[in-house]
Amino acid sequence: MTEPGREDAIARVHRELTLVGRRGTARVRRENEALSVVDRSLLTFIDEHPGCRAVDIAAHLQLNRSTVSRQLGALFGHDLVEAAAVESGGRGLSLRLTAAGRAALDASARSLLTTMTHRLGDWSEDDIERFAEMLERYNAAEE
Repeated sequence: MTEPGREDAIARVHRELTLVGRRGTARVRRENEALSVVDRSLLTFIDEHPGCRAVDIAAHLQLNRSTVSRQLGALFGHDLVEAAAVESGGRGLSLRLTAAGRAALDASARSLLTTMTHRLGDWSEDDIERFAEMLERYNAAEE
């Protein structure tokens, strides 16, 4: 059993992470961004892992393969992703960003970094570094 103070702190972390997600979704709608949070997460994974397959994305993001397939279908429909046969002759398709996908991801990243730079404007470099390290540690625990 955990201590009440620890439970309260974990509940606060959950509340704040939920708020970050909700605000991010609202910002995308409010600013009429081309990419949703979901689109950006898939495009980022493909960008960081050129040649990956849908099954790789599903495993990394802990999603059902049919969910990823549906989401990729929308990205294909907007010409943000292209596919080729897997070079090793394996199953599935090898995914890569198109030029339009690269441009959309870059524009979205610039927009997000501008927003984050503004929100973290009065934080010290040490605070930002500690925050980044804590998020990296938190996300690494999932892998």
